Amino acid sequence: MSVASALSSAGADFFDPRLVLRRRQIFRLAFGMTVSAALAFGIAWPLSFITPVFAAKLLTTPRALPVKMQLGFLVLLWLGLTVGTELLLPLLQYPAVHVLFTGLALFLLYYAKAGGTNPILIVFMLIGVIAVPLIGTIQPSLARAVADGLFFSAAISVGTIYLSSAIFPDPPGVDPPPRPDPAAAPESLSSGERALLALRSLAVLFPLVVLFLLYSITNAAVMLIFAMMLSLEPTYGVHLKAGSGLILAQLSGGIVAVVLYQLLVMVPSFWFFLMLCFASGILIGDQIFRDTKLGKLLSAGITAVFIVLGPTLTGDAAAGSNLVTRLSLIAAGVIYVVLAFGLLERLTRGRRRLTR
Repeated sequence: MSVASALSSAGADFFDPRLVLRRRQIFRLAFGMTVSAALAFGIAWPLSFITPVFAAKLLTTPRALPVKMQLGFLVLLWLGLTVGTELLLPLLQYPAVHVLFTGLALFLLYYAKAGGTNPILIVFMLIGVIAVPLIGTIQPSLARAVADGLFFSAAISVGTIYLSSAIFPDPPGVDPPPRPDPAAAPESLSSGERALLALRSLAVLFPLVVLFLLYSITNAAVMLIFAMMLSLEPTYGVHLKAGSGLILAQLSGGIVAVVLYQLLVMVPSFWFFLMLCFASGILIGDQIFRDTKLGKLLSAGITAVFIVLGPTLTGDAAAGSNLVTRLSLIAAGVIYVVLAFGLLERLTRGRRRLTR
């Protein structure tokens, strides 16, 4: 093959629309992760580490999110936080009523998810319904401050996503390769099937929520938050492959966080941290958007990276031990969800056999 033909072939590959789309997806993720991390850890407002968590998760979708959907995230988060602060927080004085209303809210959210509502939107609502009252069991004023911090962090992340999508837009007329999209609606289900799925998820998460609320277990909130997010998919535990894949996904995110932390210990520089964020975004994005097996794990576990790493960047002397603690809590939340769904499936199978 001549040099001219080789260069022509390379040029054709470089400008291939699908490869252009993949490059923009990768750079959109890397740029968004870096900018959100720079703002979050450069300014360091309360709960700032949530900003890159939201941004990274929302930037792993195959398509750039429409502006309406980005604003929808904020509206639903505000609604969830409002329910948490204005309805559920005052009801903490009446524990039985509060537990009933919390259970009803969880069921309705799970029911909406089973009907095709974007699971990321449901997560935003669940944060307001669960996290705010949990903090309120210690101090109500602190719960309102947490709600404000969460909303501000989400607003910054949405701004970062908008900027990333504007700089690296999807090329026109190119469809991404088919792969599971968290924003895609599942096949339509009957109201009875949706109710059964909602009850399955409720049966897994509700006991944990009640336990945390009754004993004000705020220092292990990471475990509850991960269990909350993972409870949206009731197939975990039903299939061994899905459950083990979930554990590996969160483990992969934790390993990435540990590697980044060790590198920052060796080179404690803010600019080096941003370089690591960008390089990690490129490497992770390449795996995710090439739809490799590792990419599927990293796509599911990317939230663990900043949740584990974020609070260690506050200059705390016990950052290393706290990192191990958060990893342990994430693992506990994942294992709980997998085992709880598995136990629930065994019980329902046994009941079906008895009724035959």
